[in-house]
Amino acid sequence: MSNIPIQNDTTAVPDPQAEEIAAKHGISIEDAKRHLREQSQDRAAAEGAVEAEKLGQAD
Repeated sequence: MSNIPIQNDTTAVPDPQAEEIAAKHGISIEDAKRHLREQSQDRAAAEGAVEAEKLGQAD
């Protein structure tokens, strides 16, 4: 038995939607997850926010 505590690490959970947005727009998965979270999981809005941020038009 190991003495290493189990960590509840949510970053290890695959997020296909975030991974696809990250790959499509050349951003990190963490940034894609942040955009999805900020846009209430609305993929179109998240992608729009990514584009606006890339163009320097983020609110």
